[in-house]
Amino acid sequence: MDVENRLRISGHAETKVIPDRACWTVTVRAEDGDRDAAFRRCAAAREALVERLEAIEKGGVSAGRIAVAEEIEHYFVVSRELRTEVADQLKKTRLPEGVIAQIGESIGEQRRRRRCFSATATLGIDVAVAVSGAVPHLLVAEDVASSSGPRFRISGGEQIADELRARAVENARSRAAGLAAAAGRKLGRALVISDRDEALADLAGAAAAHAPAPVAGGAVRAMRAMSLAAPAGPAGDGSPIVMEIAPEPVELGETMTVVFELVDRD
Repeated sequence: MDVENRLRISGHAETKVIPDRACWTVTVRAEDGDRDAAFRRCAAAREALVERLEAIEKGGVSAGRIAVAEEIEHYFVVSRELRTEVADQLKKTRLPEGVIAQIGESIGEQRRRRRCFSATATLGIDVAVAVSGAVPHLLVAEDVASSSGPRFRISGGEQIADELRARAVENARSRAAGLAAAAGRKLGRALVISDRDEALADLAGAAAAHAPAPVAGGAVRAMRAMSLAAPAGPAGDGSPIVMEIAPEPVELGETMTVVFELVDRD
C-alpha cells in the first residue's frame, strides 16, 4: 500500500438509550410423595403463572421443561437400650437438657430415606418496561421458589449500532478532511472501513494478558438500576398491584477506523 497517499483515522459516535425491555428468571417448584403427582403439580403451577404473565404481554414468557428429583434425608437408627445408657451417663454431667437430647439423637447408625419428590421448572420473562410494573406481585406466590430480576435490555440494539457506525464513519471523514486540508491535500475514496483498530486491539490484548479479571462495574449497575415506587391503587380494592420500574439510560458507542485515499488539490 502506498502509505504516502493514505490517511488512516478513527471516528467515534455515542448515544444514550433507555432500555425498553425488562427480564426476570423464575423457578417454580412443587413437592409430593409421588413422582407423577409432583410433576403434575409443578405443571399446573407453571401453566397458571404463565397464564397470569401472558395477560400482561402476550408472548413475553418462555417456559422450560420440568425436572423431577428425589429429595433424600438422613437419620440415625439406634437401639433404645444404648440411647438410655448414654442418656444416663450424660445426666451425670452438667450439660443442659437440650444438649443432652442433641447428643442422644446423633448416636447410632446413619441411614437415608426418600423425603419426597421435587419438580422444578424455569421460566423466562421478557416484557416491555411500560407494563413490567405488574410483574413483581405475580412472583410472590407459594409455588414460586425463586426469582431474579429485573434485568434490562434494549430491543433493536443492532439497528442502533448500525446507526452509530454510520455516524462514526462520518466523524472519521470530517476529521480526516481537516487533516488533509492542513497538509495541502484533499480526501479521495474510502479504501478500508473497519470497526476494529488492529494496533489498539493488539495493545489491548497484550494488556489483558497481564491484567486482573474484570469486575462488574457501572455499565452493569446501570442496566440493573431501577426505582420502585409505592404500589398503585388503594389497598384492598381488588385492583392489580403495579410498581413503577424505571431503568437508567445506558451509554452505547461505536468506533470505526477508515483508511482514506489522499489526492492532490486541483
